[in-house]
Amino acid sequence: MAVSTQQLAEELQIFGLDYEDSLLEKLAELCVLYRQTEDGMVSELIAFCTSAGKTCLTVDILNSFEYEVLNKKLSKAWHSASKDSGHAGTRDIVSIQELYPFLLKLLSLTSVFRIEAEEEEETLLSSYTTPSKGPLKRVSSTPETPLTKRSVAARSPRQLLSPSSFSPSATPSQKYTSRTNRGEVVTTFGSAQGLSWSGRGGSGSVSLKVVGDPEPLTGSYKAMFQQLMGVREVLTSKIEELGSELKEHHKIEAFTPLLVPAQEPVILLGQIGCDSNGKLNSKSVILEGDQEHSYGAQIPVDLSELKEYSLFPGQVVIMEGFNTTGRRLTATKLYEGVPLPFYQPTEEEGASEQTMVVVACGPYTTSDSITYDPLLDLIAIINRDQPDVCILFGPFLDAKHEQVENCKLTSPFEDVFKQCLRTVIEGTRSSGSHLVFVPSLRDVHHEPVYPQPPFTFSELSREDKKRVQFVSEPCSLSINGVMFGLTSTDLLFHIGAEEIFSSSGTSDRFSRVLKHILTQRSYYPLYPPHEDMAIDYENFYTYAQLPVTPDVFIVPSELRYFVKDIFGCVCVNPGRLTKGQVGGTFGRLYLRRQPKAMDGGGRQGLSVAAQVVRI
Repeated sequence: MAVSTQQLAEELQIFGLDYEDSLLEKLAELCVLYRQTEDGMVSELIAFCTSAGKTCLTVDILNSFEYEVLNKKLSKAWHSASKDSGHAGTRDIVSIQELYPFLLKLLSLTSVFRIEAEEEEETLLSSYTTPSKGPLKRVSSTPETPLTKRSVAARSPRQLLSPSSFSPSATPSQKYTSRTNRGEVVTTFGSAQGLSWSGRGGSGSVSLKVVGDPEPLTGSYKAMFQQLMGVREVLTSKIEELGSELKEHHKIEAFTPLLVPAQEPVILLGQIGCDSNGKLNSKSVILEGDQEHSYGAQIPVDLSELKEYSLFPGQVVIMEGFNTTGRRLTATKLYEGVPLPFYQPTEEEGASEQTMVVVACGPYTTSDSITYDPLLDLIAIINRDQPDVCILFGPFLDAKHEQVENCKLTSPFEDVFKQCLRTVIEGTRSSGSHLVFVPSLRDVHHEPVYPQPPFTFSELSREDKKRVQFVSEPCSLSINGVMFGLTSTDLLFHIGAEEIFSSSGTSDRFSRVLKHILTQRSYYPLYPPHEDMAIDYENFYTYAQLPVTPDVFIVPSELRYFVKDIFGCVCVNPGRLTKGQVGGTFGRLYLRRQPKAMDGGGRQGLSVAAQVVRI
């Protein structure tokens, strides 16, 4: 059916409804799609705008009108036609005509959504930026006249990410936009005074290498097929391997079986556990022995003689004490854990003397909005500072967001994520910064299993493939010979909630938890895991162990941001980019290599300056 945009304009003028000229084509498409005449469509639209108290037609209002009026009208036609017809052969021509828009929408869904998304990206630009004097001219792209690289790179990030295309209620967060502390430095580490905090972007030489033991996780795997014996074998192997390293380090002659009574002091190897399903406390600690010495036996532990300790379920420990009856161990000494050696870079990796790295962790939207304004602000910072590497942790589309939980998004989760990803990649193209994407178990579109495989994105151009890298969760990544430990899981919260400790002086919980992670040599040493964790233990044993002690360990958490030096490893909690309805923080690091200098650990001299900054 032919629809006249001129008649639509006349109908709108009769009712005195203001509009943008670019919306007439969109309104004409809706007439064709929903089989409406010009006067009928305008009558429905005027009724909708009057009830909503709107005097000017915008893209958001038109999208809401389609979502709340036209789609519901189609749904009613579908249900009434299905209810009235006894079987398919008795449907009359009227019911088929009523269903025609629905069938047409199914057939042309892909092409229509693509057209709508492109139009909305262009028209929504005016709501984010200063209006131009003349009308915006769309760049047409056809096989004969494709978009040039220059025109693609020039597209604004706010133009690329159109929240109205996947949410009918995409309104910016008032608390976030009215914040007054943007750019405030909240914590500093190292010699950060006088630094310009700007990198070389694409002009510098950056070497990125994912390190695994024996190899990193690069693709999906079949989960939910593990057996209990397999889980037990992994846990036992962890006890025996770590126990062997501690035995050699502390020069212990032999371990005593757990259930063998002895009148003299004994040294036992095992894993900390709880004697019930509740939270661990000083009276409920048990030691689970290994298979080699104790055949997996368990024994209660009395901690009353220990003045200082820090324990959590799953921790592999060596304890010394008295076990006179073979039924209870009175612990008198707890042997300290030992971290792995540091990474030794090759000559090529260690050639670069300075590197700037920006790290940020999602969510990238506030809890009361889905507009991705914090992400767009981060993109502006990346383009301004041009860091050599930018590491972005998930979640990119948070499973805990209200609009996700209540199924208010009108596009599939995967499409929203791809639009977000495309915005980051194309929006930072001018900076030349290398991008590293780390997934999260809270990414609603991705596989919720730990270890988590990398994201997949098939739309990368040849130019972007050189600077974009997708890694697994967790991951060990060498950046110009500096080893980074990366994880988006909230280790500090998970382990800190289960830890018990006793200390004669002041003790920092963050430092204790970080020491546990480094000495247990695992990205997730807690067992049983937190209720949010779905761990595949066979792949956990292969892909979630620390191959070396990282030079820099990024551990994002809901808890307070910090930068700490633990065993020579700079541990950074950059916080999250948003905290509820307000802005959060991100981190930036400046790394300097001193190839000829060596520190006490036998590694090349490394100077790290770090800051945590409010978005």
